[in-house]
Amino acid sequence: MSLNRSETAQKLNVSLTTLDNWRRKGCPHTKTGKQVFFNIGTLKTWLGNHSGGELDYTQERAKLTRLQAERVTLDLEQQRGKLLPLEMVILAWQRQVANARAKLLALPPKVASQVLSMESYVEVEQVIKDIIYEALDELAGDGVPKEYEQRLEEIALSYSDTDYADF
Repeated sequence: MSLNRSETAQKLNVSLTTLDNWRRKGCPHTKTGKQVFFNIGTLKTWLGNHSGGELDYTQERAKLTRLQAERVTLDLEQQRGKLLPLEMVILAWQRQVANARAKLLALPPKVASQVLSMESYVEVEQVIKDIIYEALDELAGDGVPKEYEQRLEEIALSYSDTDYADF
């Protein structure tokens, strides 16, 4: 797909001056009259082969500034309790899956021992249903690891003292 100069510069997040400098250095492009067009795939390949360690200071500085701003935003969102550390989410999920597995594997022997002497289908069905609901209730109670419960409660209390209390 061919794009003009401004579309290419915008897509690659570079200035028109940088794009013109690349053209002077031999980057692939086509010219139709006074219009210059670039194929993004070909241009990216050329950039990968011809970077030679040359860095556009302005572009790199802008990228660094943008990444720093993103990091500050993420840190702030985590402090506000809107984001959780990835490690915490993974550990909590692993615990949930392990707990669910253990509860599911415990169902057959528990059910078998209770329904062994029953003769009524309705009784058997009710016992199985009760045991399944008991397991589901136990699983529903598990969730946030205990070490984070206090932190979440503190965050909730801090919001209750602010203008955000109505949310």
